[in-house]
Amino acid sequence: MLMYKEIVALAEPYYIKGRPGDIEHIKWLKNKLLNLEITIKKKKYDFEIIFALTILHDAGYSKVPQKLKLKPFDLKVRKLHSKESAKIARLIFDKVNFPKSKRKKALRLIEHHDDWAFDKPPKDIEWRIFTDLDFAWEASKEGFDIVRKFLNQTRTDFLNTVKNDYKKKQKKYPFFLEESKQLFLQDLSYWGRKLQK
Repeated sequence: MLMYKEIVALAEPYYIKGRPGDIEHIKWLKNKLLNLEITIKKKKYDFEIIFALTILHDAGYSKVPQKLKLKPFDLKVRKLHSKESAKIARLIFDKVNFPKSKRKKALRLIEHHDDWAFDKPPKDIEWRIFTDLDFAWEASKEGFDIVRKFLNQTRTDFLNTVKNDYKKKQKKYPFFLEESKQLFLQDLSYWGRKLQK
């Protein structure tokens, strides 16, 4: 547990220099991931790699030029921030003594975490578990307005975007853990009810 706290503490300054909402994003992901820790470990998936990937995947936005930080869906920005995230992760791994046997895989997944946008996603289970939570963020109570502002959409339009993204995700990369899927669907339902009022 100490290593996890150290990773979060060392990552936080990078997120402060990142995009609007990055701190909230990482805190939400960390909390949801820790809620799944027992399930993940019981199924014998590598929690250390999943944790590192989840916490460090967007740290590279701190190195992206300011004018590009507000274009997180641009493919060049996706590539740039992913490469920078892997560089930052390497530095943090050295400081926290992240297991050497897991570094190569963790760094590869961090550097390629957004490759689904290029139709070349990693096939690793750790990536699947991470990306499900990362996707669920956009429907969360905390993330919904943060993400929709990047797209400059109304709440109603963004709800439709999220629903369409979910349909596409289910065809290409269905939720791996039922718990993540239920989390997403509960939040999606919340926004559906809230916006009907």
